[in-house]
Amino acid sequence: MRLIQNYIFKIGTKIPYSQWPEIVHQFLQKNNLTSHRFLYYFDNFVNSEDVSEGNFPPCGCTRILKDCPVLGDIRHCKGMPRYWSEYIWLSNIDSQEPFAEDNLLPLMKKIHRTYGFCSNSLYYFDIDFFGKKTHFGRDLSIAKNTAKKAGTPLDPTFHMEDQPYGSGITLHRDICADNYLKLSIDILHDGVVLDATSYYRSMQALLPGIKGQTSLHLYVPEEEHLRFEEICKNAEPMLQQCRNYLEKNLVFTHFQNAFPSNYSLAKPLKKLAKKYGYTYELVWNGGVFSLSKRTPRGNVIYIEVDSGPSHYNLDLTISFQGVGFHQLLGRSGHAPINQEETDAYLESTLSAISKFESTLLPALDVLFPECPSWFIPTSWPEPYTKEEA
Repeated sequence: MRLIQNYIFKIGTKIPYSQWPEIVHQFLQKNNLTSHRFLYYFDNFVNSEDVSEGNFPPCGCTRILKDCPVLGDIRHCKGMPRYWSEYIWLSNIDSQEPFAEDNLLPLMKKIHRTYGFCSNSLYYFDIDFFGKKTHFGRDLSIAKNTAKKAGTPLDPTFHMEDQPYGSGITLHRDICADNYLKLSIDILHDGVVLDATSYYRSMQALLPGIKGQTSLHLYVPEEEHLRFEEICKNAEPMLQQCRNYLEKNLVFTHFQNAFPSNYSLAKPLKKLAKKYGYTYELVWNGGVFSLSKRTPRGNVIYIEVDSGPSHYNLDLTISFQGVGFHQLLGRSGHAPINQEETDAYLESTLSAISKFESTLLPALDVLFPECPSWFIPTSWPEPYTKEEA
C-alpha cells in the first residue's frame, strides 16, 4: 500500500501557466531531486456532428498536434462523457514509451494562451523524494465506479487526467480557472512514515503569497481491497447491530431553522473531547469539526460535526475506520437555536456514543485487523484536507 502526502497550491492566474515548468525545475534543483517520468494530458469539447472517422474540428488538440506530432493520436470519448459532453484528448499516461519534456517546453506560451484547451495537465513523476524512487500508479476507481453505475464495460481511459498518483508534481489548468500545482510525495517506506514538510516549505518559498492545502491519500492494492471487502462482508451482522443501536439512541430531527441560530461549537467540543478521551480538530473554518479516538486495536472512531457557516442545523456522523475500510455507523442531527440547547444536544450525543464504546464497539473492533499508528482518519467520503498558513 502507498500513503501519498498531497500539497495543492491554487495559483489561479497569479503566475502565468507558461512559467510553471521553470518553478518545477527550480524546486528539483534546489532539493537535488530528479523526475524520471514526464506525462501530459490535453482535451477539448466536441459535438458529435463535427466528428467523423479520424477527422476532428479545429481545436487545441489538433493545433498542438501539428506543432508536435510526437504527442501521438487524438482519441475520442463517445460514451460516459467526462464533462457530460463528448470530448477528444491527447495523453501518454497509458503509454510505456518515455516522452521528453523538451518536446513541449518550447510550446508553453501557446499552451497557455493560443491553443485553447478545455483542460490540460503536465506531470513530473517518479521523483526520488527521500532518495527513494517509486513508479507512478493509475487509480481506476472513478472509471470502475462509473462503468458499474452505467452498466457498461470498463473504459480504463475514462477520467485519464485524474488517474496518476505517486511521487510527482502536477501542473493543471482548465477553462474554469481551477489552476493549481500539486506536490505529491510517497511518505510510507518500510512501514515508517517520513516527514515531507521540508519539501512543502521549499515549494511554498517558490510560490510566495499562495497558500497550500494538504491531504493524505491511501492507495491499497487490488488484492488488499478484496481482502478488506471480505472482512467487511463477514463483519456486516455486527456492523448492522451497531448501526441499529446508534439509530435507536441518537437524536435525529429532520428540519432546519428558518434563520441562523446563535451558538458555537469549538468550545463545547473541546470540553467534550477532553471528557470522553477524543482528539479534537478543526476540519474546515466554515463550521466543520472532528473528534477521533483510537480503539485498543488502533482502529478509529471518527465523529464529524458540521453546522455550516449558517448554523441553520447541526449534523453529526459517526464512522469506524482503519487501513482499507471506512464504515459509516450512524448519523445524528438537530437544529439548536442557542448555546444552551447546543451544549445539551452534544453532551447527550457523546454520552450515547460512550455507552456504545463500552458495549458493542469491542466486539466490532476484534473483527478487523490491527491498525498501524501512522493511519490518519478521514472525513466521509473525501480525504481529510486542511489549509496551511
